[in-house]
Amino acid sequence: MSLLTAHAHGAATLATLRGEIDILTTPGLTSGLMLLLEGPTPDLVVDLRHLTFIDGTGVAALADVRGRAEDRQGRLRLVCTHPITLWLLRHPALGLGFDILDQVPAA
Repeated sequence: MSLLTAHAHGAATLATLRGEIDILTTPGLTSGLMLLLEGPTPDLVVDLRHLTFIDGTGVAALADVRGRAEDRQGRLRLVCTHPITLWLLRHPALGLGFDILDQVPAA
């Protein structure tokens, strides 16, 4: 099973992540997400609701992807409902400031 599936979702691209995101899977995942940012003003929604695990390298990769999107005047939004993942993404000491949604936005 692929860690990443993606398709058009209205004006945005919806990427769904599954399984475990860790030091071994992050490089390929990062490359795949970066490819989705081609073109001007990318709008990427990443659905994390099907993840079973994400570590610090995965979170850092999401921050890098967000930075690339912003460099292109675009945005990255995360869909997440898992309490532990939310705690990590919102941890005040990390100061990540991700745009986090509780469901996929309407197309």
